[in-house]
Amino acid sequence: MEYIEKLKEIAQNLLFYIDEMGCDNKLSILRGWSLIGEPSYGEVLAYQTQRRSIVAGYNYADKKIIALLEYSGYTNTEIFNQWFEEHLCPSLKPKTTIVMDNASFHKSSKLIEIANKFDVQILYLPPYSPDLNPIEKVWANY
Repeated sequence: MEYIEKLKEIAQNLLFYIDEMGCDNKLSILRGWSLIGEPSYGEVLAYQTQRRSIVAGYNYADKKIIALLEYSGYTNTEIFNQWFEEHLCPSLKPKTTIVMDNASFHKSSKLIEIANKFDVQILYLPPYSPDLNPIEKVWANY
């Protein structure tokens, strides 16, 4: 696997994983169990809450979260690029490799410009492989 071969070439202290997560309580169960011919009842929120999102970096070598940012709403290219430039990159050493998934907002030309400005490399995870990103385990315990 090409991704694994590239990882082997990177010094662990210069390897950071990034990811975003979000949560809200507007999810509703739209199906339920009931006796045949009887309606199924459930509860749904009568109001809409705001989504809270978090983006952060994670150094696998020392198990530390860096550049954590919490905000309202969903992640988009503008929010991600601003976080990348103002929070993440200034806290990294030159030649650091940043591993991220293939979300559409991770693929902008502006992001490449920012990475070049700070002399950091971007390595994309293989598609559909969140299990290769250790920060996912951090989110699972958040």
